[in-house]
Amino acid sequence: MLEGVAMIQCFMKPDYISHFKNGKLPRLFSASKIDASYSVYPRILHKHEDMLEILLVRSGSGVYIVDEKRYSIQKGDIIICNCNVLHDEDPTQSKNLNTYCCTLTNVEITGFDKNCLIHKAACPVVHSNELFETMGNLMGMIYFLLASDIEQMEETCSYLAVSLVALLMQIIHKTEMEDPAKKKSTYELLGIRIKQYIDTHYDEPLTLQSISDAMRINPYYLAHVFKDTIGYSPMKYTMRRRIGEAQSLLITTRYSVTQIANIVGYDNPNHFNILFTKYVGMPPSKYRNLYTKEKNK
Repeated sequence: MLEGVAMIQCFMKPDYISHFKNGKLPRLFSASKIDASYSVYPRILHKHEDMLEILLVRSGSGVYIVDEKRYSIQKGDIIICNCNVLHDEDPTQSKNLNTYCCTLTNVEITGFDKNCLIHKAACPVVHSNELFETMGNLMGMIYFLLASDIEQMEETCSYLAVSLVALLMQIIHKTEMEDPAKKKSTYELLGIRIKQYIDTHYDEPLTLQSISDAMRINPYYLAHVFKDTIGYSPMKYTMRRRIGEAQSLLITTRYSVTQIANIVGYDNPNHFNILFTKYVGMPPSKYRNLYTKEKNK
């Protein structure tokens, strides 16, 4: 810090290189502030087909699942979920976990697929280090402005989100995102293959035996490998995959609850309602009403 200086003027480098392809800027879709005191677990295993999701751990700790791997997270960690990447939080491992979350679309970074900030093989968890407070203030401001009654804050929040992405790219570049020497074992690859099969067929009448038959693997061994690799039993993962997809359909479509139950693999709407209520904390119809009400505020 410079002492005894009345004014410090800083200048931009005129030849700085933008991260954004062809000058196209991302657009903010939503912002959330998730508190540990919130009793309802809002989103189960899900993905975004055309959006990028960024989470910042404000405090506490927990376990976040991105694709086939579980990651321990703590204060200052940033979780990056590219589009079409399944992600989930393990609520049983959360200890006073408080986060900010932003979802963005039209993210086009030079050298990456659209709505992606990291390569497929890269670790999706980075630490904000000395930029934690700045990241927190920026995401907090985005959420505050969107949640306030101040009109026409959307453009301001979108430009703040552009700053968020640019800042995060700096953090990513300073972080070792990939260890080329670390290769997945045959055991892990088998677990990933099983997950890919369930992700493709989750809306069908799956059983442990039917999955085992399709993959020609002993059911006991399959369940053991899957639990070690993914952290859930095959059937619990299937259920979470279905409920997560149902949440997305409730939010983004006008399908009836009965139609959605059928789409995600439940022939019995009552059974679907019971499971949804158990794991989300409220019936599907109430979840839709509450979520869309918040979204339209």
